[in-house]
Amino acid sequence: MPSDDEIRAILHEPGISNGMKNVLSAAIDRDPVDAVIYAEFLAIVLRHWVEVIQSEALAAVAIRRAKWRLNSLLAG
Repeated sequence: MPSDDEIRAILHEPGISNGMKNVLSAAIDRDPVDAVIYAEFLAIVLRHWVEVIQSEALAAVAIRRAKWRLNSLLAG
């Protein structure tokens, strides 16, 4: 587990996004156990969000393919 100084060093890295820096800055002021609980909850929520978006995209592709097949059958 990184120390407070290591986290502060990460905050000064130019390759780290501002969004990640904001999250780390907020986390360092909290109880570390609470910060981990919040991070895990956030990961669950964001993972679900991505899964919903991916499912919707896959459904849209399947619908387009089904319409194309139906049109091909009707035209043929």
